[in-house]
Amino acid sequence: MPEPRKKCVDQVVGDLCLGDYEQALRRLNEVLEGEQEHSEILALLELKNIVVRLRLKGEAQRTIGPTRLSDAMPHGFTLDMLDVVQKVLRCRNHYEVLRVSHHATYSEVKRAYHKLALRLHPDKNRSPGAEKAFRRISEAADCLTDCQKRIEYNIATAVGDCNRLEQEDYQRESAGEDQDTVHRRPYQAANQRMPQRQSLYQTEQLVIGVVAALVFLFITMHYIAAAPAYSFKPTRTHSFRRVSQANRIAYYMNPKNLEKYSEQQLAKLEIEIEELYISDLKQNCKQERSLRETLLLRARQGNNQKLLQHVSQMPTPACQALLQLGKSGHSPLLLENSSAREED
Repeated sequence: MPEPRKKCVDQVVGDLCLGDYEQALRRLNEVLEGEQEHSEILALLELKNIVVRLRLKGEAQRTIGPTRLSDAMPHGFTLDMLDVVQKVLRCRNHYEVLRVSHHATYSEVKRAYHKLALRLHPDKNRSPGAEKAFRRISEAADCLTDCQKRIEYNIATAVGDCNRLEQEDYQRESAGEDQDTVHRRPYQAANQRMPQRQSLYQTEQLVIGVVAALVFLFITMHYIAAAPAYSFKPTRTHSFRRVSQANRIAYYMNPKNLEKYSEQQLAKLEIEIEELYISDLKQNCKQERSLRETLLLRARQGNNQKLLQHVSQMPTPACQALLQLGKSGHSPLLLENSSAREED
């Protein structure tokens, strides 16, 4: 098949993946008007017949395809298979892809991903665009199950940059599928290559980087050797759980080292633990408020209601923990429960 005609067929298949049947028919009609080869006309008419059948929305479980006169659709599929592909590829963000809310927990995101993966896996869904839709839900699940990636994605979505980036990625992906050749770096003559002085400069930078890495490794090993006396989370060495007397803050110690402390030393250690814990909470709360105020100012200046709604619903776990600590007095404040809620 000639390259322009093959490109048109790929575009028609792409229109089918998005459910734009009218655009697909217009492309086919334009190609058929200028086509003269009998075999190519039959192949295009076969593809056009499939587009018309899809537009009429027949039985959901009725098998459509494959195309026998071309490789446009090498596998048979049903309307149900194509429908789930179209719903995924037409989505504007990761939350729409997985059909979850912006406040969905880790388990809810995983459950939604597994539900869609069972319908979109290439072994079970042979419709056009199924592989692309499967990659799309995998990217969405990978982003929304990672705390840092999810925060960055939410901020980018709120200010309107995410849709632009997704459209650019989709356009680059479509352009890459249309091209069969890989762009290579052009050959450079000897007189156009990197000067020797610049090469020596890069070598010096590499040596400096290696030395800095060795220093960092030494400091890290020294820090690991001098293990702390306590931990706010259970570890392999710090497994014995204790609760401070004043604010009921949970911490963990090494059972072997616990015998070395007297009652007075434990009291001093708990004071240090509470001061460090509250200091960390205040620092984190300050950062949360700063981010919230920055986004709130940006939303008011740009009259962005979507961002304003996002800021009003933005969680501030550190500030909430401080508030709970101040109001609760001597009621138990268990860190592991807070960590469990954050992980969910």
